[in-house]
Amino acid sequence: MLLAKFAAVAVLVWFFHTAKENGQAPFKWAIIGLIGFGITWEIAHLITDSVTSNRLFAATVPAIIGFAATWFIRQKLLLDAKNENA
Repeated sequence: MLLAKFAAVAVLVWFFHTAKENGQAPFKWAIIGLIGFGITWEIAHLITDSVTSNRLFAATVPAIIGFAATWFIRQKLLLDAKNENA
């Protein structure tokens, strides 16, 4: 759970700075990133809890999957920002 909290803070900072660099609304991006991470983490957490009893696996895999999902969300936001400015 602690890893997920650190990852969530990293996502907030990452999205906030990316939005500022691209002239977008930083708080909007940060919230979108946090919600995307949270939903993905929760789904992955439920699945890993039901599949395995290994605590390390159940703690790290959802955070990694959530972080990967936020990368795709960020890519989509960057594409939208690029198309908006073009």
